[in-house]
Order: sequence, then C-alpha cells, then structure tokens
Amino acid sequence: MIENQVSNTALWTAYMRAYHTRHAANKVFDDFLAYDLVPGDVRERIEQQIIPDIFLPATSSVVSRARYTEDTLEKAARQGVKQYVILGAGMDTFAFRRQDLMKQLKVFEIDHPLTQEFKLLRLADLGWERPENLHFIPVDFTKENLEAKLIRSSSYDPEARSFFSWLGVTSYLTQEEVLTTLHSITNIASSGSTLVFDYIDINEFNVNRLSKQIQESTEYLEKIDEPRKTGGFVSSRLAEDLAGSGLNLVENLSPLDIERRYLKGFTDKQHTLGYMNFACAVIK
Repeated sequence: MIENQVSNTALWTAYMRAYHTRHAANKVFDDFLAYDLVPGDVRERIEQQIIPDIFLPATSSVVSRARYTEDTLEKAARQGVKQYVILGAGMDTFAFRRQDLMKQLKVFEIDHPLTQEFKLLRLADLGWERPENLHFIPVDFTKENLEAKLIRSSSYDPEARSFFSWLGVTSYLTQEEVLTTLHSITNIASSGSTLVFDYIDINEFNVNRLSKQIQESTEYLEKIDEPRKTGGFVSSRLAEDLAGSGLNLVENLSPLDIERRYLKGFTDKQHTLGYMNFACAVIK
C-alpha cells in the first residue's frame, strides 16, 4: 500500500463484494453491507478505473474466498470455536452482517493502522453500532509482530479455540513475512484452532508460464503502487511447508476445485480466476 494512505486493494475488495451482491445472476456471497461501507466518491473513482478483463475474474475470486471462509467458520463454530481473528480485515463486514455467529464469537480485526483508521471513521459516519465483542487491533505486518499485538490485547484468549482468516495477503508479503506470520499464529492459538487462507502458487510467477491474467493483474497492482511481493507457497509442497510451522493441512483447493464448488453457474470462463488457491489447516 502507498505510505500514509488507506489500502486501495481493501477498498476495491469491498467494492467487488458489493458489485457481486447487486449484479450477479448467480450469487455466491451476499455482502449486503459492503456498498454502504465504501464511500460514494471512492465508488465513483473505482468505477472509472475498472478494466473488465481484470475486475470480473478478481470479483469471482473475492466472493468465492469469502464464501469458503464463512462456510468453514460455520462448521468450526459448531465444533466449539470461540474467537475469530481476521488478518488483513480491510473493509470486512462480518461483525455487522452475521449476527447469528456474533452471538458466540469474539471477533478481532487486524490490519494496517491507516486502513483501520479509515474504516473506523467510515463506521462512525454511517452510525453503525459497534458490537461489544468486536475488537480492532492495528498491525503493520512488515514492521510489527502479530503475536505480541494480540497477546497484549486483554480480550484475546490464547487458550480458547480460534479461527483465523488470512485473505488477499500472502502475495503482498515477502516469503519471510509469510513464514513469520504463520509462526505467530501457531504460537498464539490453541491446538485445534483453524486457519483459512488464499494463495497463488509461486510457480505461477515463473516467466515461462506467466498467464495473461497474472501478468495483467500484476501490472495493474504496480500501477496503483500496491505491487505483489510474491510470498506464498507451492501447492504440491503446501502440506510439508505448513507442517514445519505446526499446522496440519485439511484442504487445498485448486482453481479448478474452486470453480466446480462455487462458480458452476458462471458460463463465461473469463469471469473466473485461473490461479488462486484456497487452503484450510488446523494447528497441531
């Protein structure tokens, strides 16, 4: 993200969820609050910059990962999860939208201080009442330690079974930052806690197999000064890599798996993203 500025990708992601909710014939995810959370002037700016060949596939990925995360969270909540930690929360609306799950969860939104400040001001402008069990914790993943920040939060219980979501983040970090975050999660979460995240297979950035989708999206992200750092994983080695950080891989969805599960009604293949993977792991 640009120094001293709210994350553009956080705003775009919220807009994508809002766009899908309002326009999709086959709705994957219903974020009926996202449209209001993005200020009108920001929506207008985004609409002027939309490139359909990038926007539509990215939107499919954003709503699919949101659906996958909340489907998995619902199952975890039935099995006793008490805390939900959203890493890179951006303009997430879960705490205001899912009152059914908020009855049994403490929710912690973790994000860059500037992005979080922007969101808090927006919530105040909208007059949305902040749930007592929603906690905002500012963290700059490139400079600060997630473990230390959460432990210092008097509301977070490291002994309680927790659920972590980590969406749209790994490819914007270095490999070292990705591994540091994984270790922080396993250090502060109890055994049986769950982590859901998305990632791009690092091999996809090999110049000899670089797809048009990745090339175009990478160029666009560089244009808005939020470039990928291509930290992440190799899909075939994911279980081994996670095991080294104290996690057991439960599910590793390929782009084709995601398409089959969530995008069956999308007849236009240009609307699907051919390089994103979703994973679910449990702390040993």
